[in-house]
Amino acid sequence: MQTQKIDVDLLKTLPLPAWADDSTKADRGKLLVVSGSKRVPGAALLVSRAALRSGCGTVRVAVPESLALAIGIAIPELLVIGVPETKAGTLAQNAVESVASECRACQALVVGPGLGEEAETATAIREIVEAAPLPTVVDAEALCALDEGFSFAGIKATRILTPHAKEFEVLSNISLADADDEKRAKIASDYARAQKVILVLKGRTTFIASPDGTVYRNEAGSRALGTAGSGDVLSGIIGSFLAQGVEPIRASIWGVHMHALAGEAVAKDLGDDGVLASDFISHLPFTQRFLRRSTEGGTTNKKGFGLRV
Repeated sequence: MQTQKIDVDLLKTLPLPAWADDSTKADRGKLLVVSGSKRVPGAALLVSRAALRSGCGTVRVAVPESLALAIGIAIPELLVIGVPETKAGTLAQNAVESVASECRACQALVVGPGLGEEAETATAIREIVEAAPLPTVVDAEALCALDEGFSFAGIKATRILTPHAKEFEVLSNISLADADDEKRAKIASDYARAQKVILVLKGRTTFIASPDGTVYRNEAGSRALGTAGSGDVLSGIIGSFLAQGVEPIRASIWGVHMHALAGEAVAKDLGDDGVLASDFISHLPFTQRFLRRSTEGGTTNKKGFGLRV
């Protein structure tokens, strides 16, 4: 099927907000992140730091209460909310009320990374995904908590799903093992249209399908992106743009492409092997500056991404 390639020419038609010199954190939005568990506390750090490095004004992170102090020390710029947890150190079902309360102060939500696979946590995730009044990025364990019987069609606020192939199979009961790019694009389009969601189907070529069935493809990137926590970084970038008031499909397109170019930049600096997801985060401000200058007709470094000019 026909898809639109994500490149600078496309981004020129989908500009990000231009902030005034006197803009403040209040102008740049508030993002709520529901992430992390005793076993995977770092996911909350990756999502939150990526959101901040992508320009979000304020990030609130809801984590199991035993993690709250450590998370706050690790990233002092965060507002940390400790919520009830299970004996396994994951999100408890009665944490849903706290998350709902925090949603009232925010413009967007990211839910899923590192939350764990406890049955009680899965129940809480489903309640949050169903009820949150904010545009929401649903990733990682949150996707695995939603089987093929879960319907997004009746949810009013936009849901952006960011699965890789295995997560998509859990979500839809559709295997992508033998699917070429054309088939992956068609499957993404059909799913997004049926479920009324934005689907970011991650892979070497990432496809972004909108609820009307339009599909965008991202061919940029590096194999360095195939590392633990890379998807958490992507969720943070997209969530950051949502909180800044960027419309959901535009936030997804910019988020995927910026994530990919940050991966390319890291690979140029460090190589493709031994790269950490946190390495991408440090390149996000430079990558966004490069893309803004390119789409606004400014000067860029023709030898690379113009990351430090």
